[in-house]
Amino acid sequence: MKKTSLLKIFCSVFSVVLLMSSCLGDGDSSFTIEKDFAYITKDDYGRKFAVTSNGYIMHDNITNLTEVNKCYFIGYKISSSSAQGYYDAEYVNILNNGNAIAQESLRLNKPYENSNLVSRNDTIVPTSVSIAAWSPANTIGDNWLIGYSLTKKERDEVKAFFYYDATNQKDSEGEIDPTKDNKIIIDVRFGITDKGTGDNNITDSFSAIGNLSYLRSSFSPNFSGVTTDYVNVPVKFRYQKYTSSGQPAEVVYIGNWQLSGSNAYYIQFKK
Repeated sequence: MKKTSLLKIFCSVFSVVLLMSSCLGDGDSSFTIEKDFAYITKDDYGRKFAVTSNGYIMHDNITNLTEVNKCYFIGYKISSSSAQGYYDAEYVNILNNGNAIAQESLRLNKPYENSNLVSRNDTIVPTSVSIAAWSPANTIGDNWLIGYSLTKKERDEVKAFFYYDATNQKDSEGEIDPTKDNKIIIDVRFGITDKGTGDNNITDSFSAIGNLSYLRSSFSPNFSGVTTDYVNVPVKFRYQKYTSSGQPAEVVYIGNWQLSGSNAYYIQFKK
């Protein structure tokens, strides 16, 4: 099962290479990665492996994970030699105490509508949001990793939520017709799901996963005039950004419609 080519369209900013050392005698090189985004899946024979921006990582610590189709942060050491992009790691550390990254599935509603998870009264706005790892195909299970920063009470539990609101598909450039124009806007909102005790505020950075796989079955792109067996549909992410105390939040869009540049994000749909 050859998967190497899929890595070419897996975009991540989380891989940090700490060491490139030549192995004495054979000229091989090894790589030590302190922190990398990883999607855990399995092959047709049931063998678990981690999909990373550096290749497909195999190790007992990955095999022993009970959950597949989940995302983790891992550290590992691998040799540069591989078989079709697969690496038997010298070691793998499952970071974040072995816990998967918090994940929420896309909701096809207006933000906070028909949800018993969080209400508007529990909303909290970040100072920044960024896309940290993504793939236009389902290489990583249509999971999109975001990073965000905000100030909250020390023990408050905050979650990120993802919405496709068909009634509000417009940005600063005007209104769009998603299925005609092949454009998608996704709202990212944040809510306090568990209020902690204590009055101390902390400002920190966090990570969350938005699973957008529902779009593959619910969104019908326009293939008119398309000569390939696929179409790339650009995606913009919209969030409310904290400005200053007592002032309204600023609406910010991440991404563009041109399918090019460092801030271009898209989903690839097959005919």
